This record gives sequence, structure tokens and C-alpha cells, in this order.
Amino acid sequence: MEMTDALTITALGMGVVFSGLLLTALLIQSFSLVPQMIQKLRGTQSESNKPQITTEAQVMIPPEILAVITAVLEVERRLYYSDPGGRLTIARRREEAQG
Repeated sequence: MEMTDALTITALGMGVVFSGLLLTALLIQSFSLVPQMIQKLRGTQSESNKPQITTEAQVMIPPEILAVITAVLEVERRLYYSDPGGRLTIARRREEAQG
């Protein structure tokens, strides 16, 4: 086999692999574009149909219950994920912490 044949086969192989990777990337990108196109074809849904999360639901949780949930999550994380240096914290909004 001559050097030109080897280079030709190498270039063709690289071209096939590159085009396959490009087609795979386009296919993956289409997974996010197809739902957007379907939504445009159906028409945009009104904002009133979407469930609204109010701050009342967040305020309804007593601090004692939140502390128990946080403690359970901390124990579970330490038992199953064994991250000795980390600590689980739940940040509250400033309005809730002051009120």
C-alpha cells in the first residue's frame, strides 16, 4: 500500500466519523427543538392554565417541621453519599426569615 492510499483511507475514515458525529449532534439538538415546534403549531397555552406556586404554601410549613425534614435529609445524605466535609443547608428568603 502506498502512502497516498493510506492517506486517502485515513481522510475518508475521518470524514465518515466526523459526519456521523455531526448527524448525532443534530439529532440530539432536534430533541429539544421538536417540542418547541409542536407547541408553536398548537398555539401557546395561556398562563392561567399553569399552576401558580404562591408564597402562602411556603409560609404554611412550620419551622419545626422544616428542621425535622432537614435533619432527615442530612442523615440520609451522610449514610448513602458519605460526604464527610459537606453539610446540608436550606436557605430561606429574607422576608420569611425576618417575619
